[in-house]
Amino acid sequence: LFRSAAIRLVSPEKYGGDPGGLRPFLNQCQLHFSTRPDLFPSDIPKVAFVCSLLKDQALKWASPLLESNSPILHAYKDFLFAIKTVFQVSEQHLQAECELLHITQGARSE
Repeated sequence: LFRSAAIRLVSPEKYGGDPGGLRPFLNQCQLHFSTRPDLFPSDIPKVAFVCSLLKDQALKWASPLLESNSPILHAYKDFLFAIKTVFQVSEQHLQAECELLHITQGARSE
C-alpha cells in the first residue's frame, strides 16, 4: 500500500470496545504496518502495537491473553479474528437493528 519512511502517521486513538469503532481503529493500525514494515516485521509486534492501544472493555478482554502469553498473541490473523468476534458488529446485526427501527404498528380499528 504505502511504503515510505518519510510518512509520519499519528498513532490511532485508543480503542475501548465500541463495536462501531473497531474497523476504523484496525484500519489505522494497518496503515502503520504498511508504512513501517521495518517496525512490524512479524505478527508479534503488530499484536503488541494493537494491544498497547486498547483501553476500557477492550483492554479488560485482552488482559488475560497478555497475562497467559496466549498463542493468539503470536498470530495476527488469529488475534484479529478473536477481537472481531468479540467487538465487531456483524452485518446481520446491523440489518436486524435497522429493520427493528422501521417496524410500525398497523392502524387500529375501533
